[in-house]
Amino acid sequence: MSSGTDGRPRLLMVMPYRQFVQKAQAEGYWVGAIWDARLESPGYLDDVRGLADFFVLADFEDHEQLGRTIREVAKEQGASVVYHIGREETMVTAYEVAEELGAELNPASAVRYLADKHAMRDLLAGRGLSPVAFEAAPTRREVPGAVERIGHPVVVKPSALAGSRGVFLWQGPEDLAAWTALVDEYGYDGPFLVEEYLRGPEFSVETLSEDGRHQVVGITEKLLGPPPLFVEAGHVHPAPLSDGDRAAIERLTTDFLTACGYRFGPAHTEVILTARGPRIVESQARLGGDRIPRLVQLATGLDVERAVFASMAGTPTEVPAPTATALVHFFTFPSGRVDEVRGVEEAKRLGFVDELNVRLRPGDTAPEVRDSKSRHGHVVVSGASPEEARARLAEVLATVEVVVDGVPSRAAGHTGAVGAPA
Repeated sequence: MSSGTDGRPRLLMVMPYRQFVQKAQAEGYWVGAIWDARLESPGYLDDVRGLADFFVLADFEDHEQLGRTIREVAKEQGASVVYHIGREETMVTAYEVAEELGAELNPASAVRYLADKHAMRDLLAGRGLSPVAFEAAPTRREVPGAVERIGHPVVVKPSALAGSRGVFLWQGPEDLAAWTALVDEYGYDGPFLVEEYLRGPEFSVETLSEDGRHQVVGITEKLLGPPPLFVEAGHVHPAPLSDGDRAAIERLTTDFLTACGYRFGPAHTEVILTARGPRIVESQARLGGDRIPRLVQLATGLDVERAVFASMAGTPTEVPAPTATALVHFFTFPSGRVDEVRGVEEAKRLGFVDELNVRLRPGDTAPEVRDSKSRHGHVVVSGASPEEARARLAEVLATVEVVVDGVPSRAAGHTGAVGAPA
């Protein structure tokens, strides 16, 4: 990697969060940042601007302009690597330009497989990996026919949306109206992927790749809300799995990343453990969201975010064995007018609470939780065992209370599966 006049290798990042800028700089990099002003608050972007060595805004919805901005900045600033581990909607554009400039860490084709749910399914089917019945529907008009051909129940996914937005379990003909209302809510017309409904516990596999070798950092249990939306209600790391199930999930994930041609960096691959074995749900060329990197750090001591940049700088990652169980729980309160929020400061003073955030304030209207963005807050705790982590979470949930439309309410959510056998 070439260096600038100050001797630091020059890394241009698309959509780098604050901690990514800091951790890349801690590994010796000059960091340029490209952001869209609509994707974060002005205060957050001011922080990124203050941290980065170079900062510029672009319109991420205009892929041609974004590509032009990446190309021009990379040339003007002498960047030798262009890297994107933010939201997947703009990843392919960034990697196409990086490949054109000879500044890529991954081929654009590999990132396309991970960003495009339909391309991923085609690849898996062609390789005989993770067999799942599916059909692509270019627009919403083709979805009901695809549902009938695959047979109820099916999962309908908007191919171009992320963060669980618009994912819907279609259980029978009567669900057409509810599904139509959901996609109307997002203003989304297509494309869609219609897949057989996979039954079983769901997990995410966090990996770090270097030179095409894939190292499993850990497997996280995913706790889902009720159908038909399956909004994620929490995560547990490490997941409670038998040795055989763990090995099968790890093998499928690494075989899949190899088939994609993925070469470098983190991947977050979601897997359902069915009665027929593990099946891949989807994957992204980035770190897991929903505070999963923090869970990994609490459970193992590994700062997986910094490990990405250390690996880029030539320092291999060693993954410690977990010594604790860490979990995140997302708050879901009834929708309505918020009168009062109680117990937050008291819960924060509990010595085992790592993070606690309730997004609701008196006078707010609590939205109905329809996707990951509309959840009402979260708490992160850890314990020496799954049982201790579960007990600590229960103490937090018994402490935090929100009064909605005059009615006190505790946080709803799935807590019973922590530490349960898979």
